[in-house]
Amino acid sequence: MRIPPEKIEEIRSANDIVDVISQHVRLKKRGKNFVGLCPFHQEKTPSFTVSSEKQMYHCFGCSKGGNIITFVMEFEKVSFTEAVRSLAEKAGIVISFTEVDQERQNETEALYNACRFAGLHFHTNLTKTDEGRSALEYFHQRGFSDETIRVFGLGYSLNSWDGFVLRAREEGLDRADLLKAGLIRVREDGTDYDYFRGRAMFPIFSTTGRVVGFGARKLRDDDPLGKYINSPETPIYNKSRVLFGLFHSKDAVRAQDNALMVEGYADLISLYQAGIQNVVASSGTALTEEQVQLISRYGKKLTLVYDADSAGSNATLRGMDIAFAQDLDVSIVELPEGEDPDSFIRKSGGKEFQKLLDRGMSFIDFKARQFLRTGSFATPEGKAQAVRSIVQSIAKMKDELKRNFYIKEVATKYDIYESVLYRELEKWTGERNRTGSFGAPRSDGPQRPDSNQNNVSSSVAEKKRTPVAERDLLKLVLEHPKEMLEFIFSHIAITDITDPQIRKIVEFLLSRFDERGPGEVTEIVGEITDPALKSIVTDSVMSRYELSKQWESSEGEIEVADPWMVARDAIVDMKKRGLEFQIEENRRALKDVSERGIDVQPFVLRHQELSKQLDDLKSGALFKST
Repeated sequence: MRIPPEKIEEIRSANDIVDVISQHVRLKKRGKNFVGLCPFHQEKTPSFTVSSEKQMYHCFGCSKGGNIITFVMEFEKVSFTEAVRSLAEKAGIVISFTEVDQERQNETEALYNACRFAGLHFHTNLTKTDEGRSALEYFHQRGFSDETIRVFGLGYSLNSWDGFVLRAREEGLDRADLLKAGLIRVREDGTDYDYFRGRAMFPIFSTTGRVVGFGARKLRDDDPLGKYINSPETPIYNKSRVLFGLFHSKDAVRAQDNALMVEGYADLISLYQAGIQNVVASSGTALTEEQVQLISRYGKKLTLVYDADSAGSNATLRGMDIAFAQDLDVSIVELPEGEDPDSFIRKSGGKEFQKLLDRGMSFIDFKARQFLRTGSFATPEGKAQAVRSIVQSIAKMKDELKRNFYIKEVATKYDIYESVLYRELEKWTGERNRTGSFGAPRSDGPQRPDSNQNNVSSSVAEKKRTPVAERDLLKLVLEHPKEMLEFIFSHIAITDITDPQIRKIVEFLLSRFDERGPGEVTEIVGEITDPALKSIVTDSVMSRYELSKQWESSEGEIEVADPWMVARDAIVDMKKRGLEFQIEENRRALKDVSERGIDVQPFVLRHQELSKQLDDLKSGALFKST
């Protein structure tokens, strides 16, 4: 769905970046800007800067930056359209699409609205009706406080065939939407009935906090259905792509760079209430690739919790390999026999559970333990099967260096030659380095940086190499495009810019200026898709060093740099560097032709001409007439 540009600008203008970011980052006023600890990397000294004036942010530690839409996309890990829609909701702005898109949007919003109404209805049943008291008592017996019940929006579906149907009809909800959302069903005679009846209700939220479905727990012995029933698949609820509790836990997962995976609703809520909040639940389904991808948006580590039954072990093994394929680091926590996270928390508390987490085992030890329990290590054939299974898991890892370290660990643990393990690994990866051996990381050819730290170091190094004059010119054309673009590029050419990234940005600005005229920098940063270029733009227009409070309170006037003077100085500096480079090149050529006995006169004249241009430039002749 394409949102009209004018609507995007309206939404961006209606939201203040400081207000939005303050909901997630503790900001303090410093000069004209606000600073805080960066939400995108670990730091102790604040380097994350937000400008209310420019409606932009930039981190001088990790180089992330952008406008308000960029922040929502990065922080919430959502698409551009989802970020814009979220900001529109905050500002109370209605987004209009094309007719086809509008129909699809209306259908989706109707389903969200139906689920939202159901969630409120079930919560009201729980907290305001006599029948709901038994369900409330059930939650209290599980150890859930009233605050936890409120935070997770827990509820109760009345033990009635049409209680929800009638209430929804009173509110004017469309019957077709209720059917499509899986909230009601149709009898053979064509009449409607409630899908959820007499059950404790667990609403399932999207990562942006919208109710998409429900899990319902059996409370009555005469209920003929299973212990848990769930919403069916709908256009807004796909079980394989949703993780229960992620909306509540994503900040904790991001902060700890680790998601703790449990199975059930009560397991997650008990852990969350006990202070272990970086927890998500698969809602009783096998862990899927889409769910692991969802986790990887917020952290790079996954801790799998399982009980000792065989089904739990097998599910953990499958989930482990899926996580490896998504480049997550995995550890496993084994619960005492007969326990699940909820029962363990209620008996022993959060501190004891944390001790279990601290003793988490590697996947190698976990797999080995499973094979030991089945007696596989009693025979050579069983040992071979166990080690082969471990190598198959290692083969799922994308990081070649990580695979090598794990192979070495297996070789040491089981006294097997590494070469044998690498041959087994080849069967599953098909990889061979260029010497024909396995295990040694490739050293020839460029290596792709895998960590954010590498990107940070690279961006800092690039910034140090970029001439100051070119950074100044970029800042000028970003902040004063109407005046500066024409003035600056009437004196220099784009090819005079030596930094390739700044040159790309300037080319974009010139092209944009020709097509649409000047634009606000917050618009421009939203139009640039390359993260590296976006970072350079935000770094250029955000000043890390602000005037101290003493300066702000002083009676004297503070001198602000004249952009025209900065532009002239930068142009002179760039031309001066260009001439000095040409003089040096000409000097080398002069030396070369002299040694070969070729006529040097053209090079001498060229040197004199370039030297005169340099002298004129130093004397200020370039701008004497302006």
